[in-house]
Amino acid sequence: MSTTRRLRRSVAVAAALATMISIGACSTDTGDADPAGPGDNATEKPADQLVIGAMLWNASVPFYSNFIKGQQEAADKLGVELVMVDGKGDLGSQVAGIQQLITQGVDAIIVTASDAEGIAPAVKQAVEAGIPVFAANNRVADDAGAVTFIGADDVEFGRQQANLLVQEVGEDATVGYLLGTLGTSAQLLRQEGFEEVLGEHPGITLVETQTENWDAAEALGVVQDWMNKYAVGTLDAIVCQGPEAANAAKYAHDNGRTDISFVLGDYPVEVRNGIEAGYVLGTVDQDPYPQGFRSVEAAVQWLTGEQDKVVQPNEYLELPIVTAANVADYPPAWGE
Repeated sequence: MSTTRRLRRSVAVAAALATMISIGACSTDTGDADPAGPGDNATEKPADQLVIGAMLWNASVPFYSNFIKGQQEAADKLGVELVMVDGKGDLGSQVAGIQQLITQGVDAIIVTASDAEGIAPAVKQAVEAGIPVFAANNRVADDAGAVTFIGADDVEFGRQQANLLVQEVGEDATVGYLLGTLGTSAQLLRQEGFEEVLGEHPGITLVETQTENWDAAEALGVVQDWMNKYAVGTLDAIVCQGPEAANAAKYAHDNGRTDISFVLGDYPVEVRNGIEAGYVLGTVDQDPYPQGFRSVEAAVQWLTGEQDKVVQPNEYLELPIVTAANVADYPPAWGE
């Protein structure tokens, strides 16, 4: 890629991430655009003429730092221009962000949505405009017309957490379950997989289920409430769909509640530290970097005549379990 083109793309990315342009509401009218399937924009342009749009669920969430890095490094490697917009965790902003990318005439859009159903009309609008859409990390509705989903098999993620719980805590346990933001695909599907496995182990009792909205402060507050509610020996484990309860696990340990085992999701540095220190039992490692990298790579393959390299309808990435037994083999997925 030329120095001028790289500078232009870098400025566009920096502007999107550093200033996080406030996206206003846009009309959802698609005008007279002809309906098109997700592959109708596979024009086989050279990669250095492609512009890939990326709408991020919420760029301020730490998880997405390595996701963004993966997208940027894939764009650098493949020589494409990458334009990012921040959905700010708000469905209206995410819809407007997709519409902004449609107006800019990007060649493909990668969507990381907070609401699989709510984002569907905007995804359909892009598809009708002849722009293929790729869902990454979080899903979009099946009927929205996305080319594929790239990320974790969240049902399997939930199964992995439940299997770890059963193996390490036992068949007769009382458990508190911390959910991510209600309605997100990760929350719904991880819960589905988790409860599927627990259905095979009737001795395990879910005594509490509550959301923490993928927020560490909320997770700490819920755990503190449960510590007050349940005396020593009456709550065997807390399972958190994400990594947000890492600090809560440390708090419980530091306050003498070593009777509670913590099973978490994802693998930032604070979770790794908890496993090494012994106050986190284990986690399921969902690495955001390859999700970001692969999403851009797949979009480029789709647009340059290599559609056979794009796995449909889902391209699932690895989900290893990390415990004290193998933590030394796994660097943290993000954080320092």
